[in-house]
Amino acid sequence: MMRINNKKRGFTLIELLAVIVILAVIALIAVPQILNILNRARKSAAEDTTSGIIKSAENYVTSFMLQNNGGFPEGTLTFECTTDGCQLKETLDDSYNMDNLTTLDFKGTKPTSGTIKISNSGKNILTTNLNINNFTCLYSKGQSSCIEKKEIKENGTKVYFNPVNGKQCSEDEYTKNQSKTGITEGCMQWYIFNDKEDSAVYNLILDHNITGTVAWNLSGENFKGPKEVLEALRDETVAWSDELISPIPYTASWTYDGQPHSYTIDYSTYGNKARLIEAEEIAEITGASNLVDDGGIGWTLQNEDYFYLDGTGEKWQTKVASSNKKSKYAWLFDNTEDCTQYGCDVKQSGNYGYWTSSTNASYSFLAWCVFNCGSLDDNYVNGSNYYGVRPVITVNKSNLGL
Repeated sequence: MMRINNKKRGFTLIELLAVIVILAVIALIAVPQILNILNRARKSAAEDTTSGIIKSAENYVTSFMLQNNGGFPEGTLTFECTTDGCQLKETLDDSYNMDNLTTLDFKGTKPTSGTIKISNSGKNILTTNLNINNFTCLYSKGQSSCIEKKEIKENGTKVYFNPVNGKQCSEDEYTKNQSKTGITEGCMQWYIFNDKEDSAVYNLILDHNITGTVAWNLSGENFKGPKEVLEALRDETVAWSDELISPIPYTASWTYDGQPHSYTIDYSTYGNKARLIEAEEIAEITGASNLVDDGGIGWTLQNEDYFYLDGTGEKWQTKVASSNKKSKYAWLFDNTEDCTQYGCDVKQSGNYGYWTSSTNASYSFLAWCVFNCGSLDDNYVNGSNYYGVRPVITVNKSNLGL
């Protein structure tokens, strides 16, 4: 009689180990793919929300005009966004009917921070670092884009970029001739400044002036804003790419001799692809904006005195120049007259520095500029013998391989 063996044979240890290894390999391949799919979905949702907010801002302009007989403020309206929504910051005068016009209504996830700016009589709508679902988002040229937080770049980090085609280029494509005064195209050297972890863009300042010397405003009155400088900036950058992110409007407000003054630079009205650096940004780069001195709150437009970008001393305004040594801020005044004795790499004759967008609030005839000896200085706004124009551009971080 035949004997039947009912014992079942199990897996050997080697077979079990083989199965575990196979499952581990599958997990290593599949899990990142699944995470990428989820991440792309989150990113797409953030971009959809950004587009929805922009659409809401467009509807806001229409509603405002319908409610106010076609009128709309000439200045910039700013909406501050939080988890409670996007709220209008400005208080308009009683000539406007503001019923139901103090917030933006939109569907989707509310940003944790960021701003929406409506300018040029409602024609231009710009976003500033909308933070949605741990993405930082912006809207430019009819399209929203979001990126995850990236490592903060140090002030003065070099970037090679061609503003005419809007593309990053390599160091090999750059030549020293591209850093001469008046050069406005080709692969040029730029510097990143004031980068923020929650920002979707890089601010880049060129390493040379794109014009010879020019007056800030020939009228001699700084409350009229940098008219001649802005016109020169527009004329020299007209061929630059439309892919550059539109500059955010800049407003200076102050009181002089008991009278309130202000001006707003809405770069869109000039058709500018680039902007001017702000004196406040220079102060932030050097740490002056955070310095507490004699009970003050650091440097502001109300300060009367210039300051050296780096040096020593208790009072910020009286710091001495870092002569005979390499200044860590030399990248801000490179390619200017005799700047090498103050730490820059290359000097060029004819330009002692460049204008900022900012007025000296303590005097009606002065504006701030970056000087070749490594300082934030001031000069007569109608003076046209010393300072030129050095552009700043804004570039989407996702477009630079950094």
